[in-house]
Amino acid sequence: MKEWGMKEGTVVFNEYHGIRRYGIIEKKQIHEDGWAYCDVLWLNDEQYITAMEDRKKLTGGKDWSLTKYRVDLLQRIDLHKELSTLEDIRHALNTRGQREY
Repeated sequence: MKEWGMKEGTVVFNEYHGIRRYGIIEKKQIHEDGWAYCDVLWLNDEQYITAMEDRKKLTGGKDWSLTKYRVDLLQRIDLHKELSTLEDIRHALNTRGQREY
């Protein structure tokens, strides 16, 4: 069984063709293939939604959106560390005389 340490409430991200998506695992199930699959609540996901709508138009109406994500498509986030690192980057940029971020 391949679970990758994911559970309900885990903060994750997914990369889709350069679009970084952030979400929270809402549900996890083990399927017959032995893999864990997750339902994810994606936040501020407009760029992905637009990309999937465009892809649907280009492929004769086929919907390529996923509703279940195999755990190897998801990366766990240490939310506090990630936010702290991004804040450190913003601070470093601001103290280098660049515009305010």
